[in-house]
Amino acid sequence: MIAALRELGLAIYAACVDFMLNLAALTGVTYRDSNALVLLVAFPLTTFALLTVCLWQRFALCRMRGSRNQIIGAGRGP
Repeated sequence: MIAALRELGLAIYAACVDFMLNLAALTGVTYRDSNALVLLVAFPLTTFALLTVCLWQRFALCRMRGSRNQIIGAGRGP
């Protein structure tokens, strides 16, 4: 079981490295530059965008229910 998980982890890692190498080749930059682009720019932007969507949906649902207290979590019971 452990060996299978290790092999799966290595396969996923190899696929990610291949993706980053191909991204670097397509954009004409180094592997380090493409890695920095993904980890320091794309990932935080995606995280911020998803957080914004979640908050917007929560606001929209609370507005549909007519309860403004639920937006910030006030008034929640057990």
